[in-house]
Amino acid sequence: MTWTDEDVANPYDPAPFTDAAEEFVWCRVLVTFPDGGTRTATGDYLNAGDPTPVLCCGIEEAAKELGLLHYLADERLYLKVCKEVDRQLSWRPVVLLSCKEFRIKLDLVVPQ
Repeated sequence: MTWTDEDVANPYDPAPFTDAAEEFVWCRVLVTFPDGGTRTATGDYLNAGDPTPVLCCGIEEAAKELGLLHYLADERLYLKVCKEVDRQLSWRPVVLLSCKEFRIKLDLVVPQ
């Protein structure tokens, strides 16, 4: 994914997705497996950043809820995922990740 002229001209506002009292940002994470099976988790997994959300320790909570925690044993992968999520969230309220085991789509949602 790359920035489009529309992304640059009209950056998104993360405020509607932020729980101001906690300073966390809510999202829904959809995991799709090659066989078509899916898992979904929704929560305040992101931290409010400046100016856009960032993924910190919430990666562990989301991974646990999705049954993917064992993948985070690889510290390099852990950091790589956080960095890529932060990069994509710096310009859009959606993240797309993929590997041979599954695809992930993360969408920002209003606090629940």
